[in-house]
Amino acid sequence: MNTRTIGLVYAKEMRETLRDRRTLMVIILFPLAVYPLVSLIMAQAISSKEARGEATPSRVAVTVAAAAGAGEATRLRAAMTANPREFTLAPSGSAADAEAGRLDALIEVQPGVLHVVYDETRDPSTRARERLERLVASLQPPNCTPAFAMQPSSVAPQAKVGGYILSKILPLVVVVMVMLGAFYPAIDITAGERERGTLETILSSPVDRMDLLLGKVLAVATLASITGMLNIASMSVTMLEGIHLLGGKQTLGATIPWTRAGATMLMVIPSAFLFASVMIAVGAMARGFKEAQNLLTPVYFLCFTPSLIAGLGDYQLHGAVALIPAVNVTLLARDLVLGQAHVASAATVILSTLLYGWLALTLAARLYDSERLLYSDDGRLSLSAWLRRLLFDAKTPSLASGGVASSAPPAQGAGHAIAVFAVAFILLFFVFIPLQKRSLVSGLLISEWAGMLGLVVVYARAMSLPLRDVLVLRRPTPRALLGASLIGVSAWAVVGTLSTWIAPAPNEVVEQLRRAVVPVDQSRGIATTLLLMAVTPAICEEALFRGPILRGLAARFSPLASAVLTGLLFGLYHVDVWRLLPTSILGVVLSLIALESGSILPAMLAHMLNNGCLIVLAHRHWDDATTNMKTPAQVGLFVVATLVLTLGGVLVRRSSPRPVAVRPM
Repeated sequence: MNTRTIGLVYAKEMRETLRDRRTLMVIILFPLAVYPLVSLIMAQAISSKEARGEATPSRVAVTVAAAAGAGEATRLRAAMTANPREFTLAPSGSAADAEAGRLDALIEVQPGVLHVVYDETRDPSTRARERLERLVASLQPPNCTPAFAMQPSSVAPQAKVGGYILSKILPLVVVVMVMLGAFYPAIDITAGERERGTLETILSSPVDRMDLLLGKVLAVATLASITGMLNIASMSVTMLEGIHLLGGKQTLGATIPWTRAGATMLMVIPSAFLFASVMIAVGAMARGFKEAQNLLTPVYFLCFTPSLIAGLGDYQLHGAVALIPAVNVTLLARDLVLGQAHVASAATVILSTLLYGWLALTLAARLYDSERLLYSDDGRLSLSAWLRRLLFDAKTPSLASGGVASSAPPAQGAGHAIAVFAVAFILLFFVFIPLQKRSLVSGLLISEWAGMLGLVVVYARAMSLPLRDVLVLRRPTPRALLGASLIGVSAWAVVGTLSTWIAPAPNEVVEQLRRAVVPVDQSRGIATTLLLMAVTPAICEEALFRGPILRGLAARFSPLASAVLTGLLFGLYHVDVWRLLPTSILGVVLSLIALESGSILPAMLAHMLNNGCLIVLAHRHWDDATTNMKTPAQVGLFVVATLVLTLGGVLVRRSSPRPVAVRPM
């Protein structure tokens, strides 16, 4: 054994791996940034589901089977009436009401027995049974034999029980296994073809690019569909058999609802088409099999995560939720298994999924038409040179320049934008959030000024760019400032009303945000709150997101696409599933303001006014009035605010007729 040879081989392989920045992103930044983000959102989804359930009282009825139980029934009714947070007492009821969902549970008082009738396939009904068990236990004298024995009995048919059990895992199988079935075929059909040297031959043939890509996508989708259908059938059998072996009396007779389980296979085909198109589009960007794996692993994870959150959060398939990729597929598969699917929702999910797949297919076709697919400049640095370039010396020679240092500063790019966001999120999760939990005021100030703004300063230094160029600090026109002001004073109403209509936040989440803005002990005045939560975020958050992140994405994508991507990252950075929609919409609006005006200052002004309006409403206790408005008043507020926002957008757009020059990659 030659240790020198082993060391040389080891050093060579490490250099080859670590000099590839895409690999570094996957093995370092991806787990440090994405996993914490996903875990936070999943925890919020689960806790929100539990909070909604605990805040909803159980509708229960009490009946008496014999005169001897009248006294106990009276005690139970009195105890439930005294606990309105957990129980709503119905005047009467039957087992049929519990089966139909009109009651969460029914107590039949029999001699020496309390017969609890519930539906084990409904979470509210199971929660009602648990509450009743606690209530009855509290009514028994301590250290005494209970006067009544509780006998729970589920009214759910065995086929419904089987469907309920399958609904907990089978919808995720549709997404996970279909993606897994598309993963390696998509890599082989794109990067593998390039490595085998057959790509040039195919591209030189007189075949329309869309036809070529559609054939590839259909092949991958067929393999993915077969994988998904086989897994659905296998999972349906093995899961229930395992539960029969490990479960209790309630699950021993559970049967597989084969018709409903088979109906979920309808979702396999559109899902396979979507994931095959996405993976081929991403795989076409890779230069080799290894790089394709690095690129598609995050895609696989990011497609799976929304489905997992949708299943854990117990969301309903209606409204805009039916248009969210992966989430809609999971929720529709769940409703199909439970027999609760509606034709309109199913059609919306299937058509939107096919549309997203077609858009991804179109993108892949454009990539195959591009000469960059065949002729790409690697331009990679050694690891040490790359670290010096990033942290210290931005003028380090690169391979692309032939080893000669260039006096021109490097251009901002999409890779830089994603790297800056990843570093910012790592700091948020491991530094900023712990600081804010210890002290909200000092934690916010450190996070914003030293963290976000400090990161922008470090980025400008590493890129050897003036800070004013990274931020695009230019004097805006009066028209741009007026337009940004109109957007700032109206965006909160437009965004807030849309969020209320599409995905309203639970009351406990709203109350938590209100307490952060207006402390219960009145320890912080409105002036301090405005400085802390309006002025500070307007400067520091805008510097980060409308600075290197937006400008880097704008170097690769169109202005609208870069604004949408920046807005989505802005929403994700707030790590709150209930604030994701409003903060993302606001982030898109602020990004468009920065791009159209050619300066970051109008975006800062709009951000400050938007936050300031919300703070003033909370301090004046006017936010309750806006939240509890009746529908006609909400519509009126939304229409007026939309008109004001539109006028502001027109002024901003007309303030800068010439687009901001962005250097290409």
